[in-house]
Parts: sequence; C-alpha cells; structure tokens
Amino acid sequence: MEAGAAGYLLKEFPPDELFHALRTAASGETVLSPPVASRLTQRVRAPQLAPSQREIEILEPLADGRSNREISRALFISEATVKTHLAHIYDKLGVDNRTAAVRTAVDRRLIRLA
Repeated sequence: MEAGAAGYLLKEFPPDELFHALRTAASGETVLSPPVASRLTQRVRAPQLAPSQREIEILEPLADGRSNREISRALFISEATVKTHLAHIYDKLGVDNRTAAVRTAVDRRLIRLA
C-alpha cells in the first residue's frame, strides 16, 4: 500500500468477487481482503517504531550475511549487545528472525542490498 497499490487481495479471495474488486480498484477505490484490512488497522492503531541509527548499523552487515561475532567485532561492541540490538530490531520491525528483519528493512527502504 505504501508503494501505491490500489488494493491487496489474498489468493483465497472468491473468484466471483475478484471481478468486482478489480472494477472497484480500476475506478480508483481501495480494495482490501478483510484480513489485510484488519492488519493495516492494527498498524495504524499501534505504529511501529523506526530502528535507531545504531540498529541500522546492525542491519547493514546482517544483510550481508555477517554473524553476530563479525558484527560485534566490526562495530567494537559485544556479541550480547548485538543480540540486544537484534531483539529491538525484531520488535520494531514486527518480525522474528534475521531473514525477515533484512527483508522488511529493505522493503521499508531502511537499508539497501549490495
């Protein structure tokens, strides 16, 4: 939606309703599957915080496949501090693993892949 989509439908959307949704979107209105609308509403009610500059500094080498040890050495911090930053990043991005954190950070244009 942030990229300008007119709607978002899940693949389970009934085919007979799909044509109506397409016509609605073509007329300039927004079309959302109920689960998607619910999730967007939750995000509006409880917006996610943006990662800090230091958390971005953790995300960048994470995107390059660096280990916690490698990140800690490069940034002159302990591995425990890297893990703490990762926990905060996961919370702020609404994810639960490294891969999802990188994907979400790229999607939100917080970092770029090399």
